[in-house]
Amino acid sequence: MALLSEQDRQAVRGHLADLTHQVTLLFFTQTIGGPETAQIAKQILNELAGLSDKITIEEVNFILERDRAATYGVDRIPAIVVLRDVEDTRIRFFGAPSGYEFMSLIEAIILAGGDDSGLMPESKELIAGVTNPIDLQVFVTPT
Repeated sequence: MALLSEQDRQAVRGHLADLTHQVTLLFFTQTIGGPETAQIAKQILNELAGLSDKITIEEVNFILERDRAATYGVDRIPAIVVLRDVEDTRIRFFGAPSGYEFMSLIEAIILAGGDDSGLMPESKELIAGVTNPIDLQVFVTPT
């Protein structure tokens, strides 16, 4: 049974229509003993991949590919790493991207697959002077 209704699929297709870059979602999971949320995340990702030819899903076994998980800073599952044209965007999702988190995932895909950061010129000017990496964490919850 599909998680997204036909109306939702059409709306998401519309949001993803302007992607200009390939977006790969690395889905870190495990086949045996994984949490229930991993199955939900997998179904959501598979449905998303069917809505745009610019989105691909690559499933990565968290147990068997520990080095790869460490490379991307993944220390728990389910986890989603967003790549743009195979380059790491440093965007990560932990847990199943359902509910409010679903739109955050869609927006991350649009950001990674598009050409516009959405930043105002003043903001672009401000960050142009940043020379050191910055870690920014965003927590999405309905409460």
